[in-house]
Amino acid sequence: MVEYTEEDKQKVLEKLGQKTWKIKDLAKVLKMDKKVVQKIILDLIEEGKAAYWSSGSTTYYSTPEYIEEYEKKRAGG
Repeated sequence: MVEYTEEDKQKVLEKLGQKTWKIKDLAKVLKMDKKVVQKIILDLIEEGKAAYWSSGSTTYYSTPEYIEEYEKKRAGG
């Protein structure tokens, strides 16, 4: 089982609020194991604090608020 601290979770959530991320890139920036970051993101999605966005070929993760703003920008609004 993958374990992490509340501090790790907060670091991931903080970064998710800045932009959309691929898990491997976020893990690299945070210097954390990719499986730990993936578990944290999945837990955050269950809590409603994170969400995923797909470009069609790639899945990205961020906060629901950031993704909503991102979608508005893409739509030209």
